[in-house]
Amino acid sequence: MEELEMSSEEKSPKRPVILTVLCILTFISAGMGIVSSVVTPLLSDLIVDFLKTTPTMDQAMKDESLLLLQAGWGYYMVTLVLMAGSLTGAILMWNLNKKGIHFYAIANLGLLFVPTLMLGISISWVSIMFTSFFIALYASNLKLMK
Repeated sequence: MEELEMSSEEKSPKRPVILTVLCILTFISAGMGIVSSVVTPLLSDLIVDFLKTTPTMDQAMKDESLLLLQAGWGYYMVTLVLMAGSLTGAILMWNLNKKGIHFYAIANLGLLFVPTLMLGISISWVSIMFTSFFIALYASNLKLMK
């Protein structure tokens, strides 16, 4: 009986370390994004008042931060749904399910464009690079997923 259990374990693919690390980073990032999408609109008035009294902050950065803080519940609900999609994708990939990369890629590409489409904020090259890098690293592990 033990031999049958061992042989079935040997046939199931083991999650590579890089995939484990990527998923953990995504769990952290998406979890923080989900919390932020709920908490930011609740505390936006306090944060706006604080930013307006902060003299050392660059004006362009302050203006963009104020725009994000005053975006409203609609923007943050879209962000919440996309963060949940990213988290769902990471959970699926953690379980070696190929469908996860589709959830992850669509959600994170959406997160790139939502600020531009809803608020007129330009996409940063750093965000494009990170998103592309993570999608490529996840894609490099697709051959191990079912």
